[in-house]
Amino acid sequence: MGVKVAKVAKDIPSHYYDYEHFSIIQFIKETDAYNEDGTKIDLKGQKIRKQSGQYKVDKLLYIWVPTEQKAELFYHLVTKRLDADHNYFTVKDAYVKASDVEFHGVKLTPSNTPEEAQTAALKK
Repeated sequence: MGVKVAKVAKDIPSHYYDYEHFSIIQFIKETDAYNEDGTKIDLKGQKIRKQSGQYKVDKLLYIWVPTEQKAELFYHLVTKRLDADHNYFTVKDAYVKASDVEFHGVKLTPSNTPEEAQTAALKK
């Protein structure tokens, strides 16, 4: 007597828990980390490594970047430890440009506009 194998009509959907409950970024290229005022964080001339793991983020906002004279969209990193070319740096707060990363998970909405970021920067 042979064993009967049931045929499934469709694929069973897979779920990635972290993507359903957190906002996560992954670096798609080497990138700089920034302070809240739009200045680069000094990582001794290094950049955050491409594909150096996944990082949780908790905010999406526009920050005025003085050197570029424009507002850019940034993610705020939850972690305080950055991997830059296998050297680890501890930072108080760090932001990365949204254009430098790949996003997964729970969608974030910008908490301000480019105009608000510029106005806030000019007040300082």
